[in-house]
Amino acid sequence: MASAPSERMVEHALTLIVQSEIAPDPVADQARLTLGEWRGKSARHDAAAREAHLRWNLLGGMSGGLREQFQETALLADRASRSTQAVRRRKLLLSFAGLLGTGALAGRGAYWYWQQPIHTSAYATRNSQILKITLADGKLPLQASLVELAPQSAIAVTLYRQRRSVSMARGEVRFDVAPDPDRPFEVITREARIEVVGTVFTVRDRGGPVTVGVEHGHVRVRVLGRDAQDATGPAAATLDLLPGQVVDIRNGQAEAVRQADAATLSAWREGWLVFENTPLAEALATVNAYRTQPIEAADARVAALRLTGRFRANDSAGLLAVLPSILPLRVRPQAGGGVQLQAL
Repeated sequence: MASAPSERMVEHALTLIVQSEIAPDPVADQARLTLGEWRGKSARHDAAAREAHLRWNLLGGMSGGLREQFQETALLADRASRSTQAVRRRKLLLSFAGLLGTGALAGRGAYWYWQQPIHTSAYATRNSQILKITLADGKLPLQASLVELAPQSAIAVTLYRQRRSVSMARGEVRFDVAPDPDRPFEVITREARIEVVGTVFTVRDRGGPVTVGVEHGHVRVRVLGRDAQDATGPAAATLDLLPGQVVDIRNGQAEAVRQADAATLSAWREGWLVFENTPLAEALATVNAYRTQPIEAADARVAALRLTGRFRANDSAGLLAVLPSILPLRVRPQAGGGVQLQAL
C-alpha cells in the first residue's frame, strides 16, 4: 500500500490547480498539462492531487469567483465573534494561505485581499440642501472624519484597510480629516488628487476650475495632466498647500498659489456665498445650486465679467437686485422662471 502524500506534495498540486482555474489562458493550460503529467508519476502523486482538489473544493473552488470569495471571507471575518460560519471560513482561508506558503499566488492573493474596500457609500445633495456626514473611518483614540456637502454636490467614499478615498464628482465639499498616519486620506477630482493625513480643507468643482483651499494642516495636490484619461492617471505637477493657501486648477494646469482666507470657500456652511474677483459664469454655477430655475449669462462677454462680494446663499433675488449696480448688465426674466443676464 502506498504511503500518504507529503504536505509539500499537496501544496504543489494545489498551486497547479489554482493556476489552472484562475490564471490567464496560456498559464492555465500549461498548469493543467503539468498537473496531469505530475499526478501520473505515482500513486502518491495521484493521492496528493486528489487531496488538493478536495481542499480546493472546500474553499468553494473560487474559480470564476475568486474576488467574491475573498470579499465574502473578509466580511465574515469582521463578524467572526457573531458567526461560527465566519470562523470556519476564516480558518479555511488561513489554511489555504498556509498551503501555498510564500509562493507567488499566495502573495497575490494576500495583496488582493488587503486591497479590497471595507466600506463604500455615496452621497449627493439637491438644490439648497447641505449635508453633514461622519465617515466610518474612526479608530480609537482618533476621531472620525467629518465631511460637509454644499448643494448640488456628489461624492463616493471608499475606505480600505490602508487608505481612505473620496471621489468627488461635482460641487463643493469641506473635509475635516481625522489624523491616521497608517491610512492616508485622498480626494480624487477630475483635475487633481488631493492627499492628506489629517487636516481641514475645501474642494470646489462647479464645472470650471477645481479649487482647493486649506484651513488647517498640510495638503498635497497632484495635478493631472491634460493627457490623463481619468483621476488615476499620472500627475503633471505636485503642489504642497499650507493654511491660508488656495489654488485653482484648470485644464490640467495649476494657477499660481494665492494667500486667502480659505474658510470663505466653505462660507456656505453659514449661509453665505463669497466671491473674490470670480468670473461671473463660475459664480452663477454656485448660485444656481440654490435655485430651481437657473440664472444664465447671455453671452461670453457677460460670463467673463468679474464678481466680488458676499451674498446670502438663499437670497438669489437679492443678488439679482444688486447685480446691475455692481456690473454693467441688466436682468431679464425668462419664461419658466429662469433669468438671463445681458450686457448693457
